[in-house]
Amino acid sequence: MSSRVLLTSDGPVATITIDAPERGNSLDAEMLTLLAELLGSLESSARVLLLRGAGERSFSTGYHVPSLLAELQRGLTVSDFESHPLEVALRALDAVPIPTIAVVHGNAYGAGCELALVCDVRLAAEEALLCMPPARLGVLYSATGMRRLLELVGPAVSKEMLYTAEPIDGARALAIGLVNHIVPRAELDGVAARMAATIAANAPLSIRHTKTILGRFLAPPELDPETLRVVATLREECFRSAEFLERTRRLGAKTKREGES
Repeated sequence: MSSRVLLTSDGPVATITIDAPERGNSLDAEMLTLLAELLGSLESSARVLLLRGAGERSFSTGYHVPSLLAELQRGLTVSDFESHPLEVALRALDAVPIPTIAVVHGNAYGAGCELALVCDVRLAAEEALLCMPPARLGVLYSATGMRRLLELVGPAVSKEMLYTAEPIDGARALAIGLVNHIVPRAELDGVAARMAATIAANAPLSIRHTKTILGRFLAPPELDPETLRVVATLREECFRSAEFLERTRRLGAKTKREGES
């Protein structure tokens, strides 16, 4: 499904579009593998990258539930997660040497929200909704994902987002530092294009080196083996729980009904 993730260029501005609007731009392993490949193949002439979702409603509603269930049925385990296409894509996005801008025009849930958080800058429409919903599914996010959220918004808000699994609208996201700017939906593309052009007009070597240095300053210390073991054990317990299987089956059935309606 190569058409599900598209890379286009307009001079020094590259754009990657998640292109599955009929299912809320939800992600699967094949799409994430392609995303990682595209991120690693950006032309040297690219000076800034925009990441967006296709359609009118969603940036990305997260990992495609039927795909996740199929992977679990094939024997996916928590030990596989570090090499899972989602983690590979997140690391590839984090490693892009040029500035990255998430253009969040609608829903950014779960893995979709994680992609936005990895970007250097987040622009959001006023009606955008951002959500970290693991508690709804009965799972745990990765240690790196949780830590990234903590670094952006602090412990109090991180706990609220993860415990309630409630969406945060654009105004609240701006107030807590989850996004850089909110703008009316009709103006979002123009604002993103102008910011990208401003960045692209600056000295590219300076920008790349600035990003490298900032990355080193912000790089968290490596998690100790015991912490990683505990996280892996707890994630395994959640993914093997009856409540997770029941919740994902219900959500998968709901997603299928909505897609058929």
